[in-house]
Amino acid sequence: MKTYKSFALVGLVAASLFTGQAFATVCPDTPGGTPTQGTHVCVATSGGDGAGSSLQEQVNDRRVSGPGINVYKDQVSSSAYWSIGATGSSENVITLERAGNASSNTFGIFDPTNPSNALMLFNGPATTGWSTTLRSLGGGNYIATYFDEHGIYQSQATAHFAVTNLFGYYLGTLENGTFFSDSSLNETGGSTYPNGMSHMVAFQGDNATTLKTGNTKGRFLSNEWMLAWEDLPWGTADLDYNDFVVFVESVHPVPEPAALGIFGLGALMTGFAVGLRRRREDV
Repeated sequence: MKTYKSFALVGLVAASLFTGQAFATVCPDTPGGTPTQGTHVCVATSGGDGAGSSLQEQVNDRRVSGPGINVYKDQVSSSAYWSIGATGSSENVITLERAGNASSNTFGIFDPTNPSNALMLFNGPATTGWSTTLRSLGGGNYIATYFDEHGIYQSQATAHFAVTNLFGYYLGTLENGTFFSDSSLNETGGSTYPNGMSHMVAFQGDNATTLKTGNTKGRFLSNEWMLAWEDLPWGTADLDYNDFVVFVESVHPVPEPAALGIFGLGALMTGFAVGLRRRREDV
């Protein structure tokens, strides 16, 4: 996994939880000149693969009925860290890949206290319709069970995280390293993302829209989420967020006070102060 910023991780988490992307984002054009829009994350209004390839158009193509999803206005503001609900299990389904690196991109969850400690949910060969069942076994232990697009069992993998039922999502690439749902762990993005580029944008189900996901269709429920990813770094990214799109269910983003409680407010602020002091000394 890519190297993340060197000052204390707990400080990083504290900074991201307090600041997030709560402000109104001023969206630039892509390097190719395509306008972008978004309430929290800037998403290109047209796709780089020609007509019909933008995220909005791709989502529209998967709408069966109901009001649909507006990828510019319906974004979730806080999506750095997540938790599995009372069922203890979360289903994950690949619904879209339009990246040149699709065959090598990977997706999974990472330990908030150590982003290099991760559990892969999909490897490069996994394609649209593949699914993974993620179970929290308690005590920071997880097991992932993999199925192909026909629902045929493939294999299993396990991981142990330092905190219980709290994790972030990541997208791994061969050429550009790893991108995280916690934007403070990513590269900065000019004046648009001075604290780290948002490589993931999240959308919550509205209980009214029916969508096709993989080989099935169903109501997009409020305990379900669509996570859309950009797999190129700032400066070369086309900001289409259609490189990898996955539906996840029975999870929820962890509110700031709860996440602060899990990490320990004292440790967080100590780490933040240490990191701030080091940065000042480096100036």
